[in-house]
Amino acid sequence: MEKMAVQPMNEVIAKLLMQRNKGTEDCVTTSEYAREIGMHAPDLNSALINLGILERKSGQLRLTLKYQERGYTMNRSCFKYTKRGQLVEIVYPVWTSKGVDFLRKKLNIKK
Repeated sequence: MEKMAVQPMNEVIAKLLMQRNKGTEDCVTTSEYAREIGMHAPDLNSALINLGILERKSGQLRLTLKYQERGYTMNRSCFKYTKRGQLVEIVYPVWTSKGVDFLRKKLNIKK
């Protein structure tokens, strides 16, 4: 009986993820880009904060106002269960190809 209840929820989550993540298929996460340039994601985030590209707001990293609305990032979602069994959505930025080009220039990285 439980398996039948779980299956529809998985289908609902899959549909939500497809809707929310549409258009982010070719984007890269900060971790993926950091690995590509030989860094760890926390170190890259610190460098981007120091350069005034990222800032922490409400515990999340976001582009500073200066760089928002330029097509550098998109948001991607995932769902996870908390320790109390509550389903929560996690939204995080991913870098577009335009954003990766921007990072290369700002960090002075050759292709």
